[in-house]
Amino acid sequence: MDYEEYLKNLGELEKSALLETFNIGASHAADALSRMINKPVSINVPNMKISAIKHLPAEVGEDIKVIVYVGLGGDFNSHAFFVTDLQDAMKVYDIMLGQEIGSTKDMDEMAKSAITEIGNILISAFANALSQFLGIVIEQTPPQLAIEFLPAVLDLAIADVAQYCDYVILIGTSISVDEIEFHENFFIVPHVEDMKKIINKLMEGL
Repeated sequence: MDYEEYLKNLGELEKSALLETFNIGASHAADALSRMINKPVSINVPNMKISAIKHLPAEVGEDIKVIVYVGLGGDFNSHAFFVTDLQDAMKVYDIMLGQEIGSTKDMDEMAKSAITEIGNILISAFANALSQFLGIVIEQTPPQLAIEFLPAVLDLAIADVAQYCDYVILIGTSISVDEIEFHENFFIVPHVEDMKKIINKLMEGL
């Protein structure tokens, strides 16, 4: 079976193992964000699916997004993206500052910096959960932020992995900040052999 078929046809056990690991990361991310903004935060990952790259805009929305990108390396080479609606990003920033929601009208440099750090915390928590659970090393690049239509920021990942597979791991993420709910997306565009090793290690632990 080639890699694309391998990823498309992940069984329920493999998906369940990945989902459990990502929820561990979500719990760690919630603790870190709560300390950062001094407000109650809860995060959970209710669902995960394998999606074709070409379908991602339809899955996460075709309007302009705020996107945080982190490259992952070491034992798990991949591209990780946290994607949120522009309006949601501004609401979260308002909550962080303790001001009325709707006060922020555009993403200035301080707002961009805050959302970049939130995305970095989330991606790092997911990566660290995988790293600790599997006993592997996952390195991370500094985060980068873009406010753009999704296809415009996918070029790097597509050029890197599309020769092997055009499917990604799409993770639905529910975030509650100060009892206000947000539903965002996180997705990973993995390298071929590293993803196989991750799944095999997860299955060995079941």
